[in-house]
Amino acid sequence: MFEIENSVQEKPVRNNHQEAAFVVTHNVDRVNLYDFGYEKSGTVKGDPDVYGSYLQRILNGDLVAEDYKGLTEEDKKERKVQIKELETQLEEIEAENARIDEQITKKEKAIEEHRNDLLKLRESRANDTEKLKKESFSPFKFIINLSILAALSVYLFFFYISAGFKALYVDFEAIAESIAAGSGTGSIMPNAFELNEAIQYNFMLILIPFVFYAFGWAFHVLLDTKGNQKYLLLGGLISVTFAVDFLLAMIIHNNTEQAKELMGLATTHWSGSSTFYIILFLGFLVYVIWSILLDSLLREWDKKHVTGNIRKIIEHKRKDIRILEAKQMDTSEIKQKILDYREDIATVMYGNLKKYIDQFSSGWISFLSPANMKSVKEKCKALKKDFEEKHQIKSGVVKVVSRRS
Repeated sequence: MFEIENSVQEKPVRNNHQEAAFVVTHNVDRVNLYDFGYEKSGTVKGDPDVYGSYLQRILNGDLVAEDYKGLTEEDKKERKVQIKELETQLEEIEAENARIDEQITKKEKAIEEHRNDLLKLRESRANDTEKLKKESFSPFKFIINLSILAALSVYLFFFYISAGFKALYVDFEAIAESIAAGSGTGSIMPNAFELNEAIQYNFMLILIPFVFYAFGWAFHVLLDTKGNQKYLLLGGLISVTFAVDFLLAMIIHNNTEQAKELMGLATTHWSGSSTFYIILFLGFLVYVIWSILLDSLLREWDKKHVTGNIRKIIEHKRKDIRILEAKQMDTSEIKQKILDYREDIATVMYGNLKKYIDQFSSGWISFLSPANMKSVKEKCKALKKDFEEKHQIKSGVVKVVSRRS
């Protein structure tokens, strides 16, 4: 019924004293484990001690299933080659993982530095009320700045279209005709008809206000630069803007005075003309105020994003860390394979140890089904559970290394 491999044999040998000694060759039983367990259980009436001895034989590799197989010498040589390949692969993966670990460490350090920056920022604001006011975003101040800036932007848009048109395209003869018709010299701010006339005359006049908007933006950019040279550049920018406004006011004033002279009316030098200064400061002064408000608005907006930007940087670096961690490869499987292959080389047999024990135990306990053998059955079940826990026997292919000397 069962096939027995390497039956126990006693081979006589002689020692130095010519006394007989014996070398015992262990036998390996290749059997149908269920049937074998059922038969042996019947022979000893399910004796738990005998049952435990058979479990030990399975653990030692002396009692195996019919389909078990062991490694040949060629298999072992192949295992050694596979071990070397796996060790090379393991070294490459560990080197790459170490490089990634270094990058992760740097990013974690940067995150910690940014978190410290946030903490210092909060502590400094908490300890300094004035600093808290200066560095904290004020929605009220922001809305006021935005409202005034929007109104002044509209004002400057119409003002410079009108000023550009009156300075560049309206000559003193046209002004004289207006005076003769009783319309006066006209206002520096155009009405709807005059604005439409100016745009129809040359639609490029629409771009003139944007030149001054650009001056205002440059004002903010220069304030953000470092070094003392920014004050020199700011002075130059303001001077250029003043010069342009001065020339516009001068041309408009001269056209008006020439028209008056043509009509035989008294003229006024620009230095004594209130109209000249009104035209000049309605442009230049409002431009300066507009530039200051723009700078204030943008700085107020930046306050809102100081802590927000730091948090975004932190979150971005955390995302980078997660990506790097995902790139790291788990080496536990390769290490386990190396251990398994090394064990294969020294293995007597291999098989599914848990499966072997379950098959044998199923046969053994099946014999103990009658009610009068219930106590023996429970003892055997408990013995099996303790045995598996003691030797950490779990499901899966388990290598069984020879425990014999």
